[in-house]
Amino acid sequence: MTADMTDMSDITSKKVFLEVCMGIEMLCADLYHIYSEIYEDIPEASRLWKKTALEEENHQMQFGLALRLLSGSEFEVPKESLKRAHSIQYKLLELINHVKGTKPELLTAVSKAVEMEEKLADLHVNAALHFKEESMRKLFKSLSKADHCHIADLQRYRTILYLPQCEMDEVMNDD
Repeated sequence: MTADMTDMSDITSKKVFLEVCMGIEMLCADLYHIYSEIYEDIPEASRLWKKTALEEENHQMQFGLALRLLSGSEFEVPKESLKRAHSIQYKLLELINHVKGTKPELLTAVSKAVEMEEKLADLHVNAALHFKEESMRKLFKSLSKADHCHIADLQRYRTILYLPQCEMDEVMNDD
């Protein structure tokens, strides 16, 4: 393969990676908007989903910016990262289709969202390691930090959801 072909292949894989990441953020936002509507009768849940959806939309825009700055940035996209991004995107599409057909229990929805955000944080941290340019590394690190904030918010809410269940179990066991 010639140097020009290698450069084109490299640019293509970078572009595809950023486009897939952008798509993942869009899908996350879509899922959280769906949850916000599904659980609109539970105001605190609906607000949490809506807030997180809007943050995911912001992340999508940040990936759009990274895509526009692509030609001036140096980074590598290991095949494993691209595979992981495609896998996350596919699982998100499956989850959205499932949720549209079957309303999950709120606790299940929150738990699945925590799992998904953990995978995204991992993807963002690993991607940050491959950027030579400081601004792009910071972007991915900030996305990872935001993912960890989503995880903390969702875990806190999951804990709140567990509390009444634990208290009920104690009452039932005291009889």
